[in-house]
Amino acid sequence: MGTEPRAVTPPNLRECKVRASLLLKDLESSEQARATRAAERLRALPAFSRLSPGELLARRDSVQRKHALAVIAHEQGHGSWAELKQALGEESPPRLDTEAFFAKNRGAFLNRWFASYAEALASLRERGGYLFPFREQFFITDAGFLAALGVDPSDADWARMGFDWVEPLDPAARDRLERKLIALGYAG
Repeated sequence: MGTEPRAVTPPNLRECKVRASLLLKDLESSEQARATRAAERLRALPAFSRLSPGELLARRDSVQRKHALAVIAHEQGHGSWAELKQALGEESPPRLDTEAFFAKNRGAFLNRWFASYAEALASLRERGGYLFPFREQFFITDAGFLAALGVDPSDADWARMGFDWVEPLDPAARDRLERKLIALGYAG
């Protein structure tokens, strides 16, 4: 179970935005190789094409989110971010705002935090819980945390999705849960 390869699907708008955020994070990295790879990717844009990676890194404070979004659009075969959005045909429906969701509960719960999805998934498999993204990190919480937020932790859709909000086994189950959470006022 869980060892079958997943089909590669084109990214949705949300995933493209995450990729842009990660590109900016890579550019700011103290790891020279990681920052240089990000600079190389940004050189795909006319505004940065004449700069060497070193020159771009020296000017990294001038790189904006719009530049990272344009790179992601280019990497997906589109001329601009607007073109990519139009091609995906996606107007972002209301999504769960994990920051608002988890800010509502400031109780004494010990969540497990991870810098990478792989670490979080390993912990989920070993110790159980409910895995969520938060900004560029991941955390695992328990049923008591969800119950304190007015969410039913025993809803069968949690099990259907493998208790994994990031890469659910059953995306339709996550969509149903997301609609329920949005109805509770946790929309982004």
